[in-house]
Amino acid sequence: MELRQLKYFVEVARLKSYSLASKSLFITQSTISQQIRKLEEELGVELLTRDTRHVSLSDYGEQFYPCAVQVLEDARAGTDRIRDVKGLQVGSLSVGSTHSFGPLMMQTVLAFYRAYPHIRLNLVSTSQEELWQKLLNRELDLALTYKSPIGDERIESRLLFRSRLCLIGHAEELSGCGPKVSVQDLAKYPLALPAKGLQARDTLESILLTENVNLDIRVEINSIRALLDLVGSSPLVTTLSEEAIHYVKGFTAVPIDHADGRMDGCYHYLNGSYLKKAAQKFVEMLQENNSFNQAFA
Repeated sequence: MELRQLKYFVEVARLKSYSLASKSLFITQSTISQQIRKLEEELGVELLTRDTRHVSLSDYGEQFYPCAVQVLEDARAGTDRIRDVKGLQVGSLSVGSTHSFGPLMMQTVLAFYRAYPHIRLNLVSTSQEELWQKLLNRELDLALTYKSPIGDERIESRLLFRSRLCLIGHAEELSGCGPKVSVQDLAKYPLALPAKGLQARDTLESILLTENVNLDIRVEINSIRALLDLVGSSPLVTTLSEEAIHYVKGFTAVPIDHADGRMDGCYHYLNGSYLKKAAQKFVEMLQENNSFNQAFA
């Protein structure tokens, strides 16, 4: 039994097609068929059932498939460990983040590239739901988001920093605010808000569920960078995590006084999987480059 045979079998089973597996693996369909046939001969059972249009797992294949997947994962983990021993001179790191979190990791990306130029970085910015699926599909090594998710035992979540939702704008626009702003006071300001689905907006919406407030929303934008550009050049204000302006000059952040306004930054990885040394270094550098306050009440 060879790893390549297991790899071919798993890919055909996953895609339910020899032709699609052939394209995915960049090898001929006849090679895949030949190697799977040899695997079946060695095991003495038929793993896949075929007709002119469909490929599916046999009863034996259904039992063998998770074992094959685990063997391949163990082999990949072993390869990653060997590469790590070489001092991060080869390899790759896939990091995903929500759109709201993305701007916070840019300095770390640059620092990581300078320190480890031979590690290929794959960066993804998408919704938290898609990040979770990519983690479960082993397409990501790390996911970075605000707030820990409501438990999924398959995913390990760790705190990076504590934060809160703030009213953000020019100092002169927020000059009348005290050290905190109430939810009711938000109605006084013309708002440019992150679009629904972004984590800062979702946090605001959860706050508004318990409050009777009519906000003066002038603009909604699904890009945090564009949102800050707009607020920076207008009298509009917005609501974001206070860390969203960590590297941006000219803004003031006033915390919104509400128990549900927490926006803790977290990193997540697949529970029980080997966390690459490159991923560990990336988290360390993220913490060093973003010296956030972790002790506010």
